[in-house]
Amino acid sequence: MNFFIYITILISFSDASNSNFELGIDSNYNLLKSLYSNSNWEMVKTTNDSILISQKQIKQSNLNAIKVEKTLSIHPKLISDVIMNVGDYNSFLTNSKSFKSKVIESTATDLIGYQHILIDFPFMDDREYYFYMSTDSLSLEFNDVMCFWVLLDPSKNKNFIKQTDNLIYLKQGAGLWKWEKNEESESFRISYILSMHPGGALPEFLIELINQNSIVSLFRDVTNKAIANKKNS
Repeated sequence: MNFFIYITILISFSDASNSNFELGIDSNYNLLKSLYSNSNWEMVKTTNDSILISQKQIKQSNLNAIKVEKTLSIHPKLISDVIMNVGDYNSFLTNSKSFKSKVIESTATDLIGYQHILIDFPFMDDREYYFYMSTDSLSLEFNDVMCFWVLLDPSKNKNFIKQTDNLIYLKQGAGLWKWEKNEESESFRISYILSMHPGGALPEFLIELINQNSIVSLFRDVTNKAIANKKNS
């Protein structure tokens, strides 16, 4: 199933004026906070490689948010380094042929990027979106978040967003990567949480299935790449 929603985009909980870029992000701010909350998650299943999949309802979306998590013996910084390296995605993401990525602007800690999702279903248009990505530190309240993301609204960022004719632009989406230290061993509980609507008129159950499959695949690719980088360092 190549209708692929590959999101690795991040943003600060702080006001947009505190970031390195002036962005309109208010529409996804509350969604991001709802994803951060540990309450009301319901476990769906566990994969063969011990990835736990959970979901919960959130007010800002008709879709369930999805969380995947696994305990790993790898520092969160190595994982965030992989996520931020947008230029290297084609070398390790399983479904890299299903999308095209490029960086619009970047600093040492954040970037604005673009992704074009290629759809191979009949009578369905490709998707596109611009995003902001950051690993800037948060307030002490959110110090267990290593990175986080939101989609950017084209109406609030006309200076660099160039929408393409015949493509569906995605506006509703946010997600974050979290970590928790295991005090009994040198391991970390790593989780990736997102909510994203792919646009169009797909039924909700199909959207959630696609999102679930995509987030698991992304989680595997990112963590496997981080583990490989650790071994090669």
